[in-house]
Amino acid sequence: MPAIQILQSFLDDAGAATLAGDWDAFLVHVSLPFHLVTETASITVPDEAGLRVGFDHFGDMLRVMRISDYVRLAESADEIGPDLISGHYVTHLMSGAHRMVPPFHSHVTLRREGGRWRAASIVNALSNARWPISVPIVAQTPSSAPSPTPSPERDLP
Repeated sequence: MPAIQILQSFLDDAGAATLAGDWDAFLVHVSLPFHLVTETASITVPDEAGLRVGFDHFGDMLRVMRISDYVRLAESADEIGPDLISGHYVTHLMSGAHRMVPPFHSHVTLRREGGRWRAASIVNALSNARWPISVPIVAQTPSSAPSPTPSPERDLP
């Protein structure tokens, strides 16, 4: 199976487990220790207990925001080796037809362990600085940042 299909299948299955609040189905998609890199921090989740705290906080956020669709779309993927895939995807958190968080991009490294693909690390365009992530804070890129408000003092010749 091509790497992009493996990645999309992984994203769909792990996302469905997350949205359903199914801890056991989610857990088999993560390699521990798990590494998360955001715009502001490098976080290592060392064990199952730490991962469970993050899973529960994220699940609470999904319920509070009434997320109906947790969509992650694979954009590219490369097979680094027979048991290692690196890929990019974009995440959409929707409540019906309403976008609840701006879409954000991520890079994931999948490792096949015991015949199953698991996330070993994720790098994403969030500004969250600590674990657990209760509400994703999407980092503003230069193209998504608001334009500065004109200022008479600043804009004088």
